[in-house]
Amino acid sequence: MKRKIIRPLLGIMLIILSILAMIWWEKSGREQMVMDSVMVAKESIERGTVIRAKDFMEIKNIPESTVPGAITPQDFYRIKGLVAHQDIPKLAQVIPDMFIKRNKLLLEGASIFSIKDSWIDSRSSSLRKGDVIDMFDDTGRLYVGTFQVAYVKDSNEQEVIGTEENISDEILQRNFSSSVISHVEIIASLKDYQKIRELAEGQGMKFLIIQKGENVI
Repeated sequence: MKRKIIRPLLGIMLIILSILAMIWWEKSGREQMVMDSVMVAKESIERGTVIRAKDFMEIKNIPESTVPGAITPQDFYRIKGLVAHQDIPKLAQVIPDMFIKRNKLLLEGASIFSIKDSWIDSRSSSLRKGDVIDMFDDTGRLYVGTFQVAYVKDSNEQEVIGTEENISDEILQRNFSSSVISHVEIIASLKDYQKIRELAEGQGMKFLIIQKGENVI
């Protein structure tokens, strides 16, 4: 009697499990088993941009369309904090060769120029090489430009670096430095630097230097 009851029940359960398995396969199983997970640019990324996690998103891609060596969510750490060495279109897959360390990139037509100590009205003691800064006049009303910091120097022309045990890219975690900042050297075009020099030397303007940091309240 029990066998007569159990066998139909087992049959019904197997049918239900088969249906559930088919539904799972159609909804997500096929994607998980067959598709590749790759990272693509959310928006177009210009050459010289420092790479952040929020600039990319994960998509599922058929293996035939996956670029060899494409960055996946698991190895995104390999490019985070690097600089785009070329323009990257929106939704493009990326590979490590598209990026370079911050201190190795000098854009075409750009050079390193000094922002003298006497030109600076205000800047943070946490300023470091590789930071991206906005420059304004000392009232904060006139925007001068956005630049990447090539070097931060003290009065003896020595680079100012962090001396924390675990050096962080986070601005609020930079608690110690090797010396006091004197002046800043930026990467800029000659035209932009001539504008800055004219404002400083010709008009006596002093500059407010603001770091473009992340996760700052």
